[in-house]
Amino acid sequence: MQGRQLIWATTLALFCGTTHAQTSAAAAAADLDAEMEIVTRNYITENPSVSIDDAITRLAIQGELNPTFEALRDEFADRLSSLSFRHAPDQHIFVELTGTEPVPNRVVKTESGSTRVVFETGNVHTEAEFDRILERNNPLIFSSIPGLTGISGFPGENRVLIMIEGDAEMARSLDPQVRQLVRAMGLKVDIEPNHRRSRNL
Repeated sequence: MQGRQLIWATTLALFCGTTHAQTSAAAAAADLDAEMEIVTRNYITENPSVSIDDAITRLAIQGELNPTFEALRDEFADRLSSLSFRHAPDQHIFVELTGTEPVPNRVVKTESGSTRVVFETGNVHTEAEFDRILERNNPLIFSSIPGLTGISGFPGENRVLIMIEGDAEMARSLDPQVRQLVRAMGLKVDIEPNHRRSRNL
C-alpha cells in the first residue's frame, strides 16, 4: 500500500510540475503576443500607410539588422555623421557621411526580408566631432538656458535641439542666448518649449 502511495505521489508531482511548466510557457507566450500587438499597433499609428502584415514584417526585419548597423559603423568609422532608420517611402537605413566621395546604395538581406541602405555625403561633422563640440559647450548651454530639461543632438543636420520647461514666449525670449550658442558651437540651435523636467537631469 505504501508503495502504491509513493508511486501515486511521484506521478502527481511530475504531472503538477509538467502542468506548471506548460502553464508558465503559455503565459509567457501570451505576454509576448500582447507585447508584439502593442508594438505593431504603435508602429501603425506612427506609420498609418503601413498594413498590419507589412508592419509585422518590418518589425521582424528591424530585429535582425543590428549586425548590419555595427558593420556600417565599422566600415565608415572615419566618415560617419549619422546612422538612422527611416520608414518612408519604404523602410530603409539612412547613412550620412562627411566628405564628398560618393558611396553606392546597397541592399542587405536578412531572414525576414531585404532592406535598402541609402548613403548621403557632404555632412559637416562626424558623430565623434559633433559629440566633442557638445561636450565642450555643455557648461555654456546649461548656464545660458534657464529651465533647460533636455538636449538632443542631430549630427546629420548639424543641429542641437534644446528643450525647456517654459512656454513659446519664453523660448522666443532666449534668442540672444541662442545666437551666442550658435557662434560658440558653429551648430544650428533650436529651442523647443513645454517639456517637463526629468528627475535624472
